[in-house]
This record gives sequence, C-alpha cells and structure tokens, in this order.
Amino acid sequence: MQMAAWQLMACETVVKTVNEFEMATHELRQVGSSVRVHDARSGLRSGQEVWATLDDSTPIQIAWEWTEIQPEVVALFDPMNILCNVALVDGDGHALARSRRMLHLNNVIHQLGWRDALRFRPPVQRVAPRQPAHPGL
Repeated sequence: MQMAAWQLMACETVVKTVNEFEMATHELRQVGSSVRVHDARSGLRSGQEVWATLDDSTPIQIAWEWTEIQPEVVALFDPMNILCNVALVDGDGHALARSRRMLHLNNVIHQLGWRDALRFRPPVQRVAPRQPAHPGL
C-alpha cells in the first residue's frame, strides 16, 4: 500500500527520546514514493518519500521531498521541512527545539537507503533541447 506524505498529518504523535527514536529508525522501510519530472527541458525529477516502521505496535513515520540537482544526483528539497509523527524529547523529558529535532530527522534520512531506491526505478527519458532546423535563421 502506497502512503502519501500528507497522510502522515493524521497520524498520532509519538513521544520518544532521541535514543529510542534512533533505535526504532533502523527498521524504517519505504511505504510511499512519488516521482515527477520537475523540469521538462532538463528531465530533472523531484518527488516525495514516505518511510515507516512499527515500534512496540506504534507506527513511526517520516516523509520528505527531494529534488534532482543534476542527473542521478538527488538531495532533500528543504531539509528544514521534514514531516514526522515523533515528538523528540531529551533524557529529562523536555521537548527538543525545532532546529535540534530537524537535525536528528536529517541524520536519520541521510542514513536511509532512499537514494538507492530511486536509482532502481526505470530511468526517466531525458528531453534534449530542440535545435533549430536551420541554424542561424
């Protein structure tokens, strides 16, 4: 079953310490993905990824957008805009600041094999720019 990133907004928030979250993320698997041609001229793509796992029967989900910078080179579209249903707390139970939470979410994403999953998809046919029929006219 494919899951769209917007569906994550309906998921119940799960509170985890940073260590608990990092342990659970080793089991994350791709559950949704979308790819679109971002620029018809260059054929560069963009898309969304949704990864999830169950931790003690509780769903943990994370989603982000990516963009192709040049053919076969992809990066997070906006590293500060990652959706996740986990509220991260420190060892004392205090919520992490948004910037620290995003740092942890970015680290998780960079450890996942999501770029490799994109490479296994059939290649997008790249459209070369049209050359005029009569150069110089």
